[in-house]
Amino acid sequence: MKVINDAIHGQFKLEGVTQDLLGTPELNKLSHIKQLGLAHLVFPGAHHTRFEHSLGASHVAGLMADSLDLDAQDKTTVEVAAMLHDVGHGPYSHTLEHILMEQGGMDHMSVTEAIILGEYDVLVEGEGTSVPSREAIPDILTRHGLDPAQIASLIRGPDASGTEGSLQSWTEGRGDFSSSDRTMAHLIHGPVDCDQLDYLPRDSHFTGVKHGVVDHRRLIECLRSQGGDIVVGEGGLSALEGMLAARGLMYSAVYFHRVTRVTEVMLSRAVERSSEALPEAFDLQRRVDSEIWGALNDAGGYAKDIIRRLKYRNLLKICLTRRRQDLTGDQAGRLVELANDPHSRKYMEDEIAFRAGIEPGYVAIDVPSVKLLLSEPRMAQVDIRVVGDDGRTRWLRELTPMAEALRRRQVSQDAVYVMTLPGTEKKVAEIAERHLFS
Repeated sequence: MKVINDAIHGQFKLEGVTQDLLGTPELNKLSHIKQLGLAHLVFPGAHHTRFEHSLGASHVAGLMADSLDLDAQDKTTVEVAAMLHDVGHGPYSHTLEHILMEQGGMDHMSVTEAIILGEYDVLVEGEGTSVPSREAIPDILTRHGLDPAQIASLIRGPDASGTEGSLQSWTEGRGDFSSSDRTMAHLIHGPVDCDQLDYLPRDSHFTGVKHGVVDHRRLIECLRSQGGDIVVGEGGLSALEGMLAARGLMYSAVYFHRVTRVTEVMLSRAVERSSEALPEAFDLQRRVDSEIWGALNDAGGYAKDIIRRLKYRNLLKICLTRRRQDLTGDQAGRLVELANDPHSRKYMEDEIAFRAGIEPGYVAIDVPSVKLLLSEPRMAQVDIRVVGDDGRTRWLRELTPMAEALRRRQVSQDAVYVMTLPGTEKKVAEIAERHLFS
């Protein structure tokens, strides 16, 4: 048995399969991948890791299972799925994921699934000698009577739309899914799931931003299962509203903070523009944060300069923004096109840099709202079933206007950022204005 002393949940125990998983390279790698990428350059305390979050999510999953009276096997299953849900993350988590997927063809969910099924190895060539007694994750699961395919399926969840409807259809459309399977799937991927109930209070604690404080224990106590669907007892309505509000506010105040976006864009451009001098994408995916930093430094040139700027916090400056309501339909469509087509975006960045007399790579265009759709589909999940004291089940929107207000709320008021070197802001802004909005 292992006792974990956690900053958010206090002491809790790991034993059996979760204790065995604790010793795997896949899970320990997460100790060296920051939960919030480069956010510590904005929020100095944000040095917590995917490892801490994975343990916390597993603990929360167990609390949720107890609240729903799941049997011991199902409880262990959701604890394991929660513990492993992030093992496919590469260095700097979501910051570099879109680049590694473009170059390597696998997102972190695909890698996670492959790891659990024994089809992907996180060790870089030559590292195996350092873990000679290693036991593979699927072997550990099987030894404890768990099905790796079931665990992988629960983690994979519905399609990328991530809506309550897609989760419902995904679970109902699987002939091998029982009512308890559907309940477990909702605990991993639902609008109220173990992932959010750990990362919101954890990120709030380590950033010092109090918007993310969630009464997660009260919310967990009020969870109910109806035919495999997760509903919230009316006594947990305030806690549910608080969680949804916390999520929206944390995205505005932390995850999509404009300076956080600058740091993430700088790092991603360094990787994107130095691909020929870096290991190939599958190799990069196996690395941790510090190894990416070292690889970029070794690449020299532009990549080395960006790393130095991040090291000494000499960041690019935002010189031009546009709010959503100030864009025409054509302008908005153009921005979406640039966000979805790296080649077009890079061409536009370099064209603006050339006309401003700046070296390529030092003008960057960022469309954060499109990134939000890719990284957090659950932001649309605000309509949740609530069961009243009278036994009737109602949608959250019938009980409070907050659900619709949060659904319509813009996480980032700015639809686009143009950033460049300090001292060149005015010139770049004038040129970017003509190229992007004329």
